[in-house]
Formats: sequence, C-alpha cells, structure tokens
Amino acid sequence: MKNSALHPNLAVSDARAAIAFYEAAFGAETLDVITAGDAVIHSDLVLRSAAGESTFTVAGAFPPDSVAPEPGGPTHVSLTIPVEDTDAAYARAIEAGASSLVEPADWFEGFRQAAVRCPFGHRWYLVTVAGSVTADDVQRASDAWVADRG
Repeated sequence: MKNSALHPNLAVSDARAAIAFYEAAFGAETLDVITAGDAVIHSDLVLRSAAGESTFTVAGAFPPDSVAPEPGGPTHVSLTIPVEDTDAAYARAIEAGASSLVEPADWFEGFRQAAVRCPFGHRWYLVTVAGSVTADDVQRASDAWVADRG
C-alpha cells in the first residue's frame, strides 16, 4: 500500500462506525483494518476526489497519547475535500449523519464551499474551486470575510 504525501491519522471514539461513516459520507474506500482484540488500532482508507487521491488512517483513541474530539466541542484540525459538486457532497454527508456547520454557498465566483461535522467530532470542508481562481481571489474574499466578522 502506498500512502499519500500527507497521511492524517484520525482518532475517534468508535473506529468501526467512523469507517462506515467515511465510506457512506465521502466515498472513502477501506484498504485495511488492524485490530487488537475488539479495538481498531489502525486502518487505512483512500479518498478519491476532484483533486486526486489521498489516504488517511482511522483508529480508536488511546488516551493519553491520542484522544478523540468531543462531537460538540472544538476541533484542532479541519479536513478539506475538493469535490466536483459541493451541494451533492454536502447532501451525501448530511444523509450519512454529518451535522451541518455551513450550508453550501458561493464564497465568491468560482469558489463554492460547505462545512460539516462528522459524528466523531471532526470538521470537514467540501469545496468546489474553478481552475480560474487565484490566490489573490482567495485573499480578497478572506479580507472581506474578516471585515464582515469584526
């Protein structure tokens, strides 16, 4: 198995349920699951999207070294999935059991985004970006977003 250049490891409260959710919500494919007794201590999943292919690990939390986020608490990392259709990806995630954080909307022309929280506490952005979008476009939209918040 070959992992992507960045291979995140997600700690969750129920690894088997999380794997099933990521398959249903995001179309992830499970490559392997390693157990110790009933506990999932490692799994490799692959996610294919508009931007290519990425791998990630899902495993049960093993405090104090790894802890799962609380489903309603803050998150320290967000994951972004480039998708062909933000609205369809959002609907699929919600249907699978994700909670809506931000409904699909155009952030600016050529950039459509939504955000969901999976039942295991992780935040996922679903983004469709036109090839014509530049870093300057993103900076202008970010500046406007900050100004609107303040």
